[in-house]
Amino acid sequence: MSRAAIAILSTENLLHNLEVIKKASGKSRIMAMIKANAYGHGLRSVATRLEKHVDSLGVASVDEALAIRKVGVKAPITLVEGVFEPDELLVASSQRFHVVFHEETQVKWLEMSSVPLPIKAWLKIDSGMGRLGFDLESAKGIYQRLSQSSQIVQPIGILSHLACADELDHPLNHKQIQAFRSFVDGLPQATQKSFANSPGIFHFPETHYDVVRPGIALYGISPVKEKSANELNLRPVMTLQTRLIAVRRLAKGSSIGYGSQFICPEDMKIGVVAMGYGDGYPRSAHNGTPVLVNHVRCQLVGRVSMDMLTLDLRGCPDAKVGDPVILWGNQLPIEEVASHTSQIPYDLVTGVQQRVKFHWTFAG
Repeated sequence: MSRAAIAILSTENLLHNLEVIKKASGKSRIMAMIKANAYGHGLRSVATRLEKHVDSLGVASVDEALAIRKVGVKAPITLVEGVFEPDELLVASSQRFHVVFHEETQVKWLEMSSVPLPIKAWLKIDSGMGRLGFDLESAKGIYQRLSQSSQIVQPIGILSHLACADELDHPLNHKQIQAFRSFVDGLPQATQKSFANSPGIFHFPETHYDVVRPGIALYGISPVKEKSANELNLRPVMTLQTRLIAVRRLAKGSSIGYGSQFICPEDMKIGVVAMGYGDGYPRSAHNGTPVLVNHVRCQLVGRVSMDMLTLDLRGCPDAKVGDPVILWGNQLPIEEVASHTSQIPYDLVTGVQQRVKFHWTFAG
């Protein structure tokens, strides 16, 4: 029998989350973010499940875009980090990928190229994130250059990215909203605008504009700090699970795992689980991290190993070898698990490794 580390992925929950996002987004179109292997959920699997239900898909690179084209995805695809070298403009043009321009070098590459078909373009402005994008003053000139290019489909779109939208009262939110609004005011009415990420969708309806770009919320993880996924009516797409591979009785004073980080306070039953940091479970998870054994809450004890972790089974005295264990997902929010580590839910889902077998449910 093969190793028991598996991830069950719910098509039903993915599409449910999309409907929740659509309802929150009003009339805005949806660019579903599937970069970084669809936040660890499987690039091709998520793309094929979403393409008929969204307006476009967002990826980080040409390689990601080509991978989903090869499995038959026909929906529009946007390269949200643009191109990384001049030849990628030719690929983007021939494949009809939409391209974000965020740096002048990319614009110069376009001006020196001869693409086979005009490219649908987005101009990214830095409204306060301080990462990618043109500052508001230089963006005006870049906008004119792209608007005058025969190699660009007109009109070009304008997008930016919220830095602190997960914190409702952060002062940068208002500054960014004002900066974006001041830039797009006066542009042609047909100009497409995109600003809201997952937290922006739920916190700031004034940022919805024409296109919203949901990411983490699609996968059933809360994008805002003060509300759980359940409160937002989001359902986990990934349930990471395994089985007990050993059950042991250890005497009071016995130590468990590397570094002897846990000493048994009494005679107790310990479960050993086929899951470790080699599978993507966070090594930083500390004593007390919740885990479900037979749907009963138990706690992690001892240091997480590469292939195993150990559980305090005092709350589940009838547990036996082969019993199911859920690390996060259904009945155990990943946000709660992350709170017992030095990481965030994004880290956890994107960190699941290839030796974990993925099994998707089939909806309809």
